[in-house]
Amino acid sequence: MAIMVMVGLGLLDFLVAGVSLIIGLGFIAFIASILCATAFFNNAKDVS
Repeated sequence: MAIMVMVGLGLLDFLVAGVSLIIGLGFIAFIASILCATAFFNNAKDVS
């Protein structure tokens, strides 16, 4: 019984770590996309 609880808590630990990693990387990707869009609009030339 104790082994099953330890395995369950280990899987839960991996799940929580994975979710926090996804949230952290998503936040970094969001900031990077805003910076890239700003740089693009600042450097884009008018086509006319």
